[in-house]
Amino acid sequence: MAHCFKKLVASGLLCTALAAPAAAQVNCDMGEPAPNMPEGFSQFDFMIGDFVVMARRMTADGWSPSIPLAKWNGRYGLNGQAVMDWWHSGEDTGINIRLYDPESDLWKTAWTHTVDLQTKELHQKLDPETGRMSLWQVYPEGDTRQIYFETYENGGWARIDNRKDEETGEWRGSIKLEAVPTACIAGQSHMMPEPEAPAKPAE
Repeated sequence: MAHCFKKLVASGLLCTALAAPAAAQVNCDMGEPAPNMPEGFSQFDFMIGDFVVMARRMTADGWSPSIPLAKWNGRYGLNGQAVMDWWHSGEDTGINIRLYDPESDLWKTAWTHTVDLQTKELHQKLDPETGRMSLWQVYPEGDTRQIYFETYENGGWARIDNRKDEETGEWRGSIKLEAVPTACIAGQSHMMPEPEAPAKPAE
């Protein structure tokens, strides 16, 4: 996924890897949370399902038109005690394993993918006032981006990557990934289907 981000930021073009077909097939069993999971475990329910990812980048004129970038599939895993989601963009496939810590009301996530073969530790926390889920990288250190998720009434959601302007010191959008719900078809490959219209924020 990071590899695709770099190409989007540099050129605004779709990752060339997208043209390569993915061999994996969809399993439509979403799973379910384990009994007696803490209430906060539902915070990532929005990611359970199948989504087409539409990418936008920030330009001088605002967000660019969206382009299809990937498939994103979320399921309950580890006997219903984790949210596990897969990223498929051509030859690049990755997985997040998200575990909820009720004592800190914090999500602790391991992310790895086939481009750089590196496992990263990410944390996420829900802001009850804004309803946004913030994400930051714990390991390796040095990632200064501000990232958050926002959800939409149509079941879609977006992951928004903000970067600091070195000249003004202000934070502004850089990459926006809009996850548009799509029907799950058992046995279907993870090649890109024709997407629906991009999700729009709730009023």
